[in-house]
Amino acid sequence: MTFIYSCTSDKKAPVAETHDSIATKPADKPVLDSLPWNTIYNEQTHELVLKHHVGDMTGVGQEDIIKALNKKYPDIQMEFVSAKGDTVITRIKDAFQLTQNIGTAGAETYMAEATYSLTEIPTIKEVTFEFEVGDHAMPGTYNRADFKNFK
Repeated sequence: MTFIYSCTSDKKAPVAETHDSIATKPADKPVLDSLPWNTIYNEQTHELVLKHHVGDMTGVGQEDIIKALNKKYPDIQMEFVSAKGDTVITRIKDAFQLTQNIGTAGAETYMAEATYSLTEIPTIKEVTFEFEVGDHAMPGTYNRADFKNFK
């Protein structure tokens, strides 16, 4: 009787493992290939313009947007710290690229895209950036009104 039980249990084990691995895959998790908001340079007006690229944000969270931001800017790696009320708190441990290398316009572009993209989530109105102060960017809490120079 024990021998039959062992054989039966061995045959069922792979089925359970296969079923478990399928069950642990996220079901219909949206994949964000690019940021909801991207900056383009308008050659005719010589202005930076924020352009909206994604319509439906259903199921997309701040971590998804941060992943897309980190993919677009691999030398500036943002981390999600927490969400408090209507504010997302983020941290950039190594902000040298942001604060020293990409200039003022580059830093402002990055922060505008991050702020607009994260505030695309209906419950988020502000983004707090934590990083070491540099020549071209300042840490702090920002909202869309802080980037009114973008058209």
